[in-house]
Amino acid sequence: MKTKSKLNQITKKSWKEDFSKLFDDPNRVNFVNFFKSHTGEHNYIDFKKQWPEFPKVAKHILGFSNAGGGILVIGAEETKDRRIEPSGLEEIKDKTTIKSSLEKYLPAELEFDIFDFSYGNEVEWKTIKNKQFQILIVEDKPEYLPFLSLSTSGDILHKNRVYFRGKTSTEEATHEELKKIINIRLETQISTSSEDEFRNKISQLKILYSFINKRRPLYFYLPEAFSTENPNYPKEDFDEFIVRMIEKKKKIIDNS
Repeated sequence: MKTKSKLNQITKKSWKEDFSKLFDDPNRVNFVNFFKSHTGEHNYIDFKKQWPEFPKVAKHILGFSNAGGGILVIGAEETKDRRIEPSGLEEIKDKTTIKSSLEKYLPAELEFDIFDFSYGNEVEWKTIKNKQFQILIVEDKPEYLPFLSLSTSGDILHKNRVYFRGKTSTEEATHEELKKIINIRLETQISTSSEDEFRNKISQLKILYSFINKRRPLYFYLPEAFSTENPNYPKEDFDEFIVRMIEKKKKIIDNS
């Protein structure tokens, strides 16, 4: 699973590096390394000893989705001294059941996935031997911001409210957080518009090239072998132009 989330841009050597690896590639090895390097809950991660009730899970998902994505680890909890205790789950919940139970709260454009991890006696790190966990990874989809709750559930969720993950908790977005979310959406639209315009120009150029033959027949009734170069054809064909643009862009990137 790949994502263009800002979480992928984390490069510092710390728990953040292992977190980024787990976000990009949620496998058993990366999960263990992440656990070993943890430093407690952060803006992009939350720990729960057991699965919360579904409205609370939906609230966390909405909060992460409006804040750039994140991970919810089920089967571990943060202690008072900010250590993470991986207690494990008694049973792995069915992912289909979880997703269907969350549908009524979450917009269709919001993307998340659930991964199961089970460890036996073969694992070297004794803290997680014979334990099982689940993690829920929320994707960063800035082009659809903001994500609003679709339903109300008691005092936990309210329909058409925006939730935001900040300072290790999920709450209704403040005025400043709403401005931040909207600005991210606007920046994404500008970027998408520029890409679409660029693709459109390239497509138009390719179509123009298709209207002119690189070679033309000496006589219309002779086979193609009896042909000569068309003097009106551009000196640089379409493929050569693309290659030149690629090399030019590479130089710009190298010098930036």
